[in-house]
Amino acid sequence: MEFEALNPNLYALVLDELEIIPSTKPYQILFYGSRERGDYHADSDLNFYLVAHSTDQMKSQFIDSISKALQKLEDVAPVNMIAGDADSLRHRLKISEPGSVQLLEASSVFFGEGIFEDLKADWDKWKQREIPKSDLIQYLEKRIRFFKQQVTRSVKDEIAQLERITTLTLHIWALQNIEDLTHIELLKMDTPDQLVPLFTNLYRKELEAPIWELLELQTKVRRLKVDIRWKREVSREDIHETKYKLISLRNDEEFMMNLWA
Repeated sequence: MEFEALNPNLYALVLDELEIIPSTKPYQILFYGSRERGDYHADSDLNFYLVAHSTDQMKSQFIDSISKALQKLEDVAPVNMIAGDADSLRHRLKISEPGSVQLLEASSVFFGEGIFEDLKADWDKWKQREIPKSDLIQYLEKRIRFFKQQVTRSVKDEIAQLERITTLTLHIWALQNIEDLTHIELLKMDTPDQLVPLFTNLYRKELEAPIWELLELQTKVRRLKVDIRWKREVSREDIHETKYKLISLRNDEEFMMNLWA
């Protein structure tokens, strides 16, 4: 962990608070992203992944308490927390899902012990196999359907929806068109600053016009995501233009119908 990315006093305060949060099962918090790697910039946020038993995740007070403790780090940068259980993360690892690869290859333990270490032992065996492209594509397509059906209640939700659909569409394209894809490339695909350079440098010969446009759209969505996270003004016109451009590039009538519903 790059502790210089955090305020040491705040870090100690957060750990003290996490220690007293009751839970049915042990849990862990992973720290990942540019501030963990040390290659962050002024607009980078703090990314955390809570690995907790589903029983605890069903308790709103538990999730709220974890979130409240981490929010103390907002003095450093905006805090983003995602939660999941070890079993679902293990399933994602078996199919080399990029987000799970990111967590196992490029994160550190912020709090807790035991869970991550067991997952790492499994992953060290599974990553020796070929990427199960068919299973992974099926999973990613299912995730896109999930995000398309989401009811967005804020500008932040809309931008997050667009970001996930755009990113997953690019992931699927790579799985379908790049024969010798590696786990390192999957990791880069889930690293926002590295996705576009990966495609434009390594896959340049395979790229067709719609994918170039998707990459440009990805860059725009990322900029909107940063702006909304840092509470800057975001134009509704920009969001609508981005949304309909994505629908056009994906030729996605289903997404269009969801928007009209």
